Amino acid sequence: MKKNLIIFAIFTLAAAFLASCGGQDSEMGANGTEASGENAGGAPRPGEDTGTGEVMISERDEEILPSSEVINITSFDGYNLQGRITLPGGDRIDTLVIFANATGPQTFDTRRNFERVGGGFANFNDFYATRFQEQGIAFFAYNTRGVDIGGEFPLFRSIDETRFLTNLPANQVRDIYYMINALRTMDERLQNSQVILWGRTEGTIISTMFAELYPHMVDALILISVYVDNMYDILWWHTTGGSEMIWYRYNFEADNYGRISREAFEADPNNIIETALGGAYFELLDANNDGFIDEDDFYILWEMWRNELFRSIENRNNLRLGDLYNPRVTAQWFQEHFLLQSNMERITALDLPIYIFHGTMDMSADVRRVEALRERLAELNRTNVTINILENYDSELDVWRYIIYDEMPDGLQAAFDTVFNFNLLR
Repeated sequence: MKKNLIIFAIFTLAAAFLASCGGQDSEMGANGTEASGENAGGAPRPGEDTGTGEVMISERDEEILPSSEVINITSFDGYNLQGRITLPGGDRIDTLVIFANATGPQTFDTRRNFERVGGGFANFNDFYATRFQEQGIAFFAYNTRGVDIGGEFPLFRSIDETRFLTNLPANQVRDIYYMINALRTMDERLQNSQVILWGRTEGTIISTMFAELYPHMVDALILISVYVDNMYDILWWHTTGGSEMIWYRYNFEADNYGRISREAFEADPNNIIETALGGAYFELLDANNDGFIDEDDFYILWEMWRNELFRSIENRNNLRLGDLYNPRVTAQWFQEHFLLQSNMERITALDLPIYIFHGTMDMSADVRRVEALRERLAELNRTNVTINILENYDSELDVWRYIIYDEMPDGLQAAFDTVFNFNLLR
């Protein structure tokens, strides 16, 4: 029975986290070096002569968006960062939006197969590139270190495990420094463009780190599914039932304490016990036998798996970690993140305009921590941060609704409008 509970717990966590990622697989790694703190990985300080990075246009057989180029940018360690720049027409470009990658092995197109209206495949990032291009805004998306496009269905990417190991937080910050310098060099219209970083999940950490180190190089941040806390606390929330209970509370009626009674569970208002939970019965989930399903139950159900997970991180057992955790990440990546200052501290200290969009159905990051951030900002009388909490939106602001049904979610449109009207908002 215990074994069955553990298997069920691991399955439900994986399914929930994949759902929270909007269908975009997230995996990554680290380089095996000892992290020494916030600047681990050697991000250049302002004024340091680090070069601008060499830009090379890539040859590619696949069709790309009009006015787009696939380019390689040489970063600080000689690594070729591959990305795609989508440019609007006209003599000037006032704004450049750069995606700060979400957690895991991302590609500049993020190709997936969808049950779309009309069927077929879709590239997540084409949607963003087209929207910005229509508004005269340049858009740059890039591959995670060690990741290349063109792999097999369903993720359409390949991973060079050795290069993938260099995908550390501070290296990502340093890469953006080289990206901006290189992009300004390759097109004179970008030389004076304002730069907006659009980050989601881990990208919300990378974006604020960049803004802290290079405030002169970025004009605003758009943070989607913001990670307010340190990655250790986020991982703990993911593995002790906090993330999972968001889904359960949405699908079953909860009491004032956020618990789900037997009656509420068996009422099954959304008819998901069979379809989504494989016919799970109440006793299977009520691990402490108190008559309710809540976070305490998942804490018990996932104890063996959680202990093994944290042990694999501590021992840097990446092979085992790959079996235990989705998205696939490495212990070194976790360990460097664990040493970083939290966004609760960093965001409240930054002075540039920051716009946060966070859904109440976000299973990647706790909306309650975003509310706590709002309270902290009010205490400090900080007015440069605008927080939008969106009812029933997921960690990607329901972008799948547009991809599948050609229906623009209001919350996502609000994020776009913030970029479109940024000059007016300042």
